[in-house]
Formats: sequence, structure tokens, C-alpha cells
Amino acid sequence: MKACGVVCILLGAVYGTYISVRERRRRRELLSDLCGALSRLGDEIRLSRIPFPELLEHLSETCGADAARFFRTVSGGVRQGRTPSAIWIQEADALSLSAVDRATLREFASVLRGDEEQIRRTVSVLSARLERSLQEMDASAAGDIRRSAALIFSAAALIVILLY
Repeated sequence: MKACGVVCILLGAVYGTYISVRERRRRRELLSDLCGALSRLGDEIRLSRIPFPELLEHLSETCGADAARFFRTVSGGVRQGRTPSAIWIQEADALSLSAVDRATLREFASVLRGDEEQIRRTVSVLSARLERSLQEMDASAAGDIRRSAALIFSAAALIVILLY
């Protein structure tokens, strides 16, 4: 019976590590998609005269699920007559990013009613900040995963020791 408990605990530790790694990859993919989309947004604003909701829909087509949902929700809210900056802030706060990255995205809402040049400059600055955050995430990834796995397996080992 104890052996079965030990196996269950170790399987739980493996599953916890898997979930941790998967969530980290999901956040990284979301951040990467947002960086790319914001870069494209700056180019699209300069090159085309597409209305903002349609532009966001277009950006959502090239993103992963989380970023696409963000852009589609903002686009849908704007089409329903909601204020672009309010819906942008609300949806940015709902993303599974760090507080700093969410704050960076919220900053864009302040220029949504500005002129084209101001929006492009802000998009460029925000995209660069998100790109730096992505690079920092990549640099710390291996160490964070090892620490997380070590913590989970240490807790599992402690529980196994306490069972015997």
C-alpha cells in the first residue's frame, strides 16, 4: 500500500513539473506572439488605412490561441461601440503574463486615440520592451525549470520519507 502511495506521489511530482513547464511555454508563446503582432501593427498602421478592428482581426490570424483571443476580443469590443482603450486595458489585464508585461501592454491604451505617428512610436517602444522581457524569460528558463522541478521533487521526497 505504501509503495502505491509512493508511486502516486512521484507521478504527481512528474505531472506538476510537466504543468509548470507547459505553463511557462504558454506564457512565452503568448509574449512572442504579442511582440510579433505589435511589430506588424506598427507597419500596418503606416502602410495601410485599415480600420482598427479589422487590423486587429488580421493580426489575430497569425498569432497563437491566447494572443488571437486577445486581439479578437478587443476588436469585437470596439465593434460593439466600447472604448478601444478601456477594452484594451481590460483584456491586457486578463492575459497570463507578468505584471510588468501587462503594464507594458496597458500603456498602449493611452495612445489609441492619438495620431498615427504617436501610435507607431509607442508600438515600437512597447514591442522593444516586450522583446527584452522575452529575452530575459529565455535566459532564465533553464534555471527556473530546474528550480521548479527540484522543489516539486523535494516535496515529493519529503512526503515519501514521512510515509515510511
